[in-house]
Amino acid sequence: MTLREQEVAAAFAELTGGAARDPGDTQALLATLAEGGRRLFRARGAKVAYVPGGRSAAALTGGTDPSLGTLAADAVRWGEGAGYDARTTGCALVDVDVTTRSAQLRWPRWSARAKALGFGRATALPLRGRDEEIGALVLFTAADKPLDEEALALVRLFAEVAGHTLTLQRELGESQVLAGQLEHALSSRVLVEQAKGILAARSGQSLDEAFAVLRGYARSHQRKLADVAREVTEGRGELIAG
Repeated sequence: MTLREQEVAAAFAELTGGAARDPGDTQALLATLAEGGRRLFRARGAKVAYVPGGRSAAALTGGTDPSLGTLAADAVRWGEGAGYDARTTGCALVDVDVTTRSAQLRWPRWSARAKALGFGRATALPLRGRDEEIGALVLFTAADKPLDEEALALVRLFAEVAGHTLTLQRELGESQVLAGQLEHALSSRVLVEQAKGILAARSGQSLDEAFAVLRGYARSHQRKLADVAREVTEGRGELIAG
């Protein structure tokens, strides 16, 4: 395996491996994406914006250095820049000269900031989820650096994998939240059923009648049904005493 092949393999492994190790740390994944894209493209810097909930959702941003991280956040706020256009149109912008008059007219604040940071050219690649663009990776190079077509092909593939990885990470996080909610709901239901049985046994009521007493007490005292049920099962509270 050549040095270049090793570099490519490492970049992809870091991206997918990071998501697997800590599926809740999206910010770390974005940092890995920006740095991996920079290395593969042999760029001077990179920034990324990720909008996990669609175009109207809050964006997460990052960069290979703090100034580019700030530019990524500002570009989202401004609604301009090569990355913004790539994300909202789904089309890549390849080897754009950010110092030209047309770039300055198209993205006045973004192009001025990129130029001030010492960048002359930018390539923006959309990050695609299952059925829509969820972000963009922007790679910056010097004004006199020629486009490397082989590197562009690699980073296109890298961005494609990154989009799928971010989507899977989000879906995994949502499934974990749902599992937690279901577990909580099940635990609460078990507590309520236990409390019903205790009240019915002590009062001679039916289970339905015991549940009505339990629910009525919780409502009249503006408390959660599960909290009242827990007190009953633990032998605490007015209901159990009665």
